[in-house]
Amino acid sequence: MRVSYKNLRRYKEIVHILIKYGFSFIVEKLNIEGVAYRIPITNPSDEIKNMSTGEKIRRAIEELGPTYIKLGQILSTRKDLLDQDIIDELSKLRDNVEPYDTNIAKEIFKHEVGLDIEKVFIDFNDKPLAAASIGQAYEAKLQTGESVIVKIQRPNIEETIKSDLEILKTMAVALKDFNKDIEVDLIQIVEEFQTQLLRELDYNFEAINAIKFRKIFRDSSEVYIPEIYSEYSTKRVLVMEKINGVKLSDIKKIRSNGWNTKNISDIGVRSLFKQIFEHGFFHADPHPGNIFVLGENTISYIDFGMIGIVDKKTLNLLNEVAIAVIEKNVDRVIYILMEMDALNTEIDISGLRQDLLYLMHYYYDVPIEKISIGDIMNEVFRFFRKYKVSIPSQLATLAKTVITLEGTGRELNPAFSVSSIGKEFMKYYYVNKFNPQRVFMNTKHATEEMILDIKTLPKQMRGILRNIEKNNIKIQIDDVKFESLERRITDLTTQISLSLVLASIVVGSSLIIASPNINGNSWIRLTALAGFFISFIIGLLLVIKIFRSQYRKK
Repeated sequence: MRVSYKNLRRYKEIVHILIKYGFSFIVEKLNIEGVAYRIPITNPSDEIKNMSTGEKIRRAIEELGPTYIKLGQILSTRKDLLDQDIIDELSKLRDNVEPYDTNIAKEIFKHEVGLDIEKVFIDFNDKPLAAASIGQAYEAKLQTGESVIVKIQRPNIEETIKSDLEILKTMAVALKDFNKDIEVDLIQIVEEFQTQLLRELDYNFEAINAIKFRKIFRDSSEVYIPEIYSEYSTKRVLVMEKINGVKLSDIKKIRSNGWNTKNISDIGVRSLFKQIFEHGFFHADPHPGNIFVLGENTISYIDFGMIGIVDKKTLNLLNEVAIAVIEKNVDRVIYILMEMDALNTEIDISGLRQDLLYLMHYYYDVPIEKISIGDIMNEVFRFFRKYKVSIPSQLATLAKTVITLEGTGRELNPAFSVSSIGKEFMKYYYVNKFNPQRVFMNTKHATEEMILDIKTLPKQMRGILRNIEKNNIKIQIDDVKFESLERRITDLTTQISLSLVLASIVVGSSLIIASPNINGNSWIRLTALAGFFISFIIGLLLVIKIFRSQYRKK
């Protein structure tokens, strides 16, 4: 794998850490030019050997730095890609980093906003409230008296992350080229991660999300969204209203205040389904640290860097899946998965059918209060990994969000069950489905699409007939490992050619040696000996060629 020499030092750091935690096989597979063979491959310590694979991955990611920590956090939502033990370890990743100098933060603020800290705030706490991988947060008070949180991005973090993203892309391409049978699309994962991370590097994106959430809950008495002060917010600075409340994670304090935890958990469920079904736009990281309780009847969300988007068509398909599951109609579930392009052509349909049928019957008669959405989703995603079912990343994000919501709900209210989520799901789905205005709009859109199809059909037919007339019809055959087949045929023909040449030289030299005239002419003797020597060289090359070919197949 060729490397960009501007990133050579970073490649060396990555190789050292991978070897340290027992992932030297990745280094060998990547064959990082100029790096891999200059670093001795050593055995990991006994402490590391005793770690689980998930813990090794987590510890390595923590040492690799902010980019990889963010990657790990995003991958912790992808239960469709990774086993549960690895997901559990990645979920422990936190942005616990050393804070940088506040004077540097003030310089960044002045450069971004164009004003000194003292001109914007009457009070600014120099001690960071929190330090994360991308930036750190401070408490402050505006000149107009409002208490705010000021997030300021770390110096040079964008260059560091972009450099790491370039390395990740190179590694993903190299691994994919090395083993084309890898089922997971590594390049697509890195591209999705790059999109997510570059958005988090732009605080304007988080500000826009917060403003949108504030608009969604503008008339709600149950959910409060902090105000964004756009005049002081830029790509690297975010000024947001400070929320004074109790973190949802502090359940002891919530109960000591006499607040009804069941009511609070119900508000959380209602607020999530309002986001999903009414707007198709939801907070994708609703863990207890990102939710404040302002009172018995009000909660508040913070941290809008990670959001999910789901369209109406996908929601309709998910609802059809739910109905098919209730009716134990496995064939209908498989048909819908095909409609979603989630199944590839090589999938074992009969095996998938049997496993889905087992899953339905297993949970069908379990009392609803004993059912855990987390357990169900973990089982479903295990099937998805087994049968290589590909689902959109936003659906995986939605599933992770619902699982997080259930976990939070159970902490607040031990009696919280899947029925609480199910009731709200049915309520929001059918209220929106049979809303007269929505029915009218859906009918209008369907009619417009039908009219458009009718209008474009003659034009499409003319185009097809014109291409047939001009003999411009092309048949495209997808690549089904033809490159691998071509390489193996080339190797085989090369080996056969070398074998024929070797045999010819050996036979010719043997005939010369057996000739009665050999003793009378030294040149004939030398020619025979040279033939045997060349045969030895060709034979050696042939053996090397065979071993290299076998190694490449592994």
